Amino acid sequence: MDPQARTILETIATLAPDASDAAETDDATWLANFRYQTTLLKTFSGDPEPVHAITHLLVPSGAGRLVIRLYRPKPGPLPLLLHIHGGGAIAGSIDGHDPALRALANRTGWLVAAPAYRLAPEHPFPAQLDDGWIALTALSTRAEALAIDLSRIVVSGDSIGGTLATALAARAVAENGPPLHGQILLYPNTDLRRGADYPSRKSEDGNIIDAESLKRQIDLYLASDADRANPGVSPVLADNLAALPPTMLVTCENDPLRDEGEDYGRRLREAGVAVDHHRIDGMIHAVLQLGGHTDATSRLLDRIAAWLENR
Repeated sequence: MDPQARTILETIATLAPDASDAAETDDATWLANFRYQTTLLKTFSGDPEPVHAITHLLVPSGAGRLVIRLYRPKPGPLPLLLHIHGGGAIAGSIDGHDPALRALANRTGWLVAAPAYRLAPEHPFPAQLDDGWIALTALSTRAEALAIDLSRIVVSGDSIGGTLATALAARAVAENGPPLHGQILLYPNTDLRRGADYPSRKSEDGNIIDAESLKRQIDLYLASDADRANPGVSPVLADNLAALPPTMLVTCENDPLRDEGEDYGRRLREAGVAVDHHRIDGMIHAVLQLGGHTDATSRLLDRIAAWLENR
């Protein structure tokens, strides 16, 4: 494991609540602890970079209104990167990801848009996917007013956000939505079925994500086995992936989600989708948010920027 990653894990262990009795903790207490632990990741993001402009778009949604934060690195019409934050669909926020999103906009030169989508269990699936779709269509229909270059739209996401991003890409195909020119999937969950078994879930257990935590996250996110088998939740089960856009897939060597992400990459390639896969050696889950404490984040941002140049 990368020494910087190991130091991060050691520090998290001193900050996070004791999880030794997590299996016996009631859902409300466990969820409150998990949401607190998710906020801790911002501690490792470093100082927020200045950005040319940060604005907010409010659009109607199932919750009344959806807030979309826009990070504009420079004036003028810009290509759009719609980023869906991670957190297991039950935690996380655009505030928690703010330093990472600023860096993403500055490094890529793209307009980065991040929706504050509804979280489970208060808002069961598919509220999260629906909010992502509302964001994508709202931004597209307001492209002229927001100075968005409609010829270059890419969706991205980290962790469960990557899962939602690829589900959005599939929905855009199925519902004749805005044409997408790529998808960036950063260490995504791709198989949320009960009993899904991948070697990395065992070999890398406890590196940011542990088996009990992952089980509780999925239980709180999805109410039924039918939901877990929905391709919008477990994209590795999708029947037809051929129409999905070119894909940048990033996995991390010491991440419990490594193998299911790489399995999805194989499925995409088998369907004829162009996949640029990069496994970050020695790195742990959530690397996008660890830029203040590991050099791997900067290298990841450079790789994303280079990939987007060809979109």
